[in-house]
Amino acid sequence: MRAAFLFALLLAASSIHALGADAPKGPYLSDLMKQPAHRAAWYGMLAGETPPSWVEDYAKTLDGPPTPSIAVEANDETYTLAYTCKANECGDNQLFVLFSPGGAKAWGLLVTGGRQKWLGAPDETIQKAILSGIE
Repeated sequence: MRAAFLFALLLAASSIHALGADAPKGPYLSDLMKQPAHRAAWYGMLAGETPPSWVEDYAKTLDGPPTPSIAVEANDETYTLAYTCKANECGDNQLFVLFSPGGAKAWGLLVTGGRQKWLGAPDETIQKAILSGIE
């Protein structure tokens, strides 16, 4: 089951365009990161983690693929799901970030080397919201 899930996740995420292909498009992650609340939520999500260097580089440069965010529903609210990846190596180095309404909190799903890691301690509802946006 886990292998099938990872295969489905990687297949859906293998194309940047897979992120909410039919969903209305929102701001880019780089634009969200210029807002103090979203930036603080990003760093809160990564607190106590050791992310790959490309994730740290992205936070400094905001240089990544220009992929619009999408709206996803969870807990009867609309959240913003954004995406970035390692330049020229997106297929196996992806980060999906879900921001709460207003950007006060963030959770992430980091996919590297065929493995997934949840960031920011998302509960099951938040995990499902992230996965719903990338399927």
